[in-house]
Parts: sequence; C-alpha cells; structure tokens
Amino acid sequence: MFLKRYMALILVFLMLLTSVIGFSASCSPSTNTLNVFAAAGAKPALDEIAQKYEELHGTIIEITYGGGGEVLNQMVLSESGDVYIAPEQSFMVTAASKNAVDTLTIESIAYMIPVIAVQKGNPHDIVSLADLARPGIRVGITRAETTLLGKYAPEIFSKAGLAEDIGNNIVTESVRPDSLLTALVMGQVDAGIIWHFYQFQVPDDIEVIFLQPEQLTGIGEMQIALTSYCQNGGLAREFIYFVTSAEGKEIFEKYGYFTDAGEVSQYWQ
Repeated sequence: MFLKRYMALILVFLMLLTSVIGFSASCSPSTNTLNVFAAAGAKPALDEIAQKYEELHGTIIEITYGGGGEVLNQMVLSESGDVYIAPEQSFMVTAASKNAVDTLTIESIAYMIPVIAVQKGNPHDIVSLADLARPGIRVGITRAETTLLGKYAPEIFSKAGLAEDIGNNIVTESVRPDSLLTALVMGQVDAGIIWHFYQFQVPDDIEVIFLQPEQLTGIGEMQIALTSYCQNGGLAREFIYFVTSAEGKEIFEKYGYFTDAGEVSQYWQ
C-alpha cells in the first residue's frame, strides 16, 4: 500500500514537472530568432543585410516594416521586438521618450538628403525651387506630423522666400515618402520633396535635383537601437553591430544611402 502511494506521488510529481517545463518552453523566446521593427524606407538594404546575416550566423531575422511612427506604435503597444530601426532621428527621439529603446545602444546607420524629385526626363524643366512656384506645376510633399521630411519641405520653401507661391501648387501631402514616390511615378504630381536615395529604387522613373547646402534646413539620419522589450540581448547587439559595420554600410551605400557623415557635408552644412 505504501509502495503504491509512493509511486502515485512520483507520478503526480513527474506530471507537474512536465507541465512546468512545457509552460516554460512555450514562454521562452526562440534562441535564434530576432524580431525587428523597421522603417519601410530601409527595406531594400535591410532585406539583403538580413539575408546575409542569416546565412552567416543561422539567426532568423523577422522584420515588420511600416512607417517609422507606425512600427514604433506597434512595438510599444505589443511590448515586443528586439531591434528598432527609425527612418529619421525624430522617431528615435520619440521612441526614447516612450522608454521603448535603450538609448545607450542608439547607432547611426545612414544619412538622407532632401531633394527635388521629378519624372524621368524632367518634362517640366524643373531645375530649382523657383520652378516649383511656376503656375500649373503640381507639387507633392509629405506630412509634417508623420515625417521629418514633411517638416523640412515648408521650412525649405520659407527659407527661399517661396512658401506662399509653392504652397499654392501643393496638390498632395503623403503620409510617407514612399507614398509620395508612387504619386510621382504615377504622374499624379510633377515634382516632390523626397529623400535622395529613392532615385536608386526607381532609376528608370525619376531623377533628382540636389539643392544648395544653404537652402536646406536639415537632413535625415536613420538610426538603430536595442528595444526595451528585447528578449535576445546578445543576438540583438550582434545584429546591430553587423548592420553598422563596414559590410552593412556597404550594402546601404549600394542602395543609394550616404553612410559617411563627412560625405554628407557637401550637401548640408
């Protein structure tokens, strides 16, 4: 009788142990998977970087793309994600204010210059800001509340003394720069203020005109950081190191980004 009771207790103990182990396994993060929340503008370069990193290290990189604020909100609401990639420095500032990132891990990845973009062949002969003020020219910008680029565009127009004239020609304010790019390619606008690297994404459809350094009011700085919700700190730091390494930056350069702050000085002072 004692033996039966003893065996029964052992069986119950084993069942409880199995249950605990199973629960622990289901709650523990995968040891070789990283969840990245990233700006859509980084997609071409980041897809290639992630693929190369997976091949080299066997780590699975799962990326959620969207607008900088969009993916930041998703990350904060879900309290998940290991790495955040902000399209512009203003979004990283917001992330820090929400305690969503480890500010000690913030690194710069690439730099972006505001430019005038026109359709391939420049059918309206637009070569300067003054041309955006010509009657009949349809101008597109992005929204100031959703993009840093949208804040810069009216500042640039105002600095040139053309805010009212160009303002009269603005026919669309896109939520994101890639949406404005689509409008330009589709012929819905004649010119737009976008980041310079988009020319490399659709070289057969658009061309860009760089402004004089003194005409700009700022540039974009893409940044990366460890999130406050990170479950794989070691792997996340290794991935951030790879993204910001010479190899990672070379891939960003391939897609038209500037990665050297010194090189940017010829466009912005």
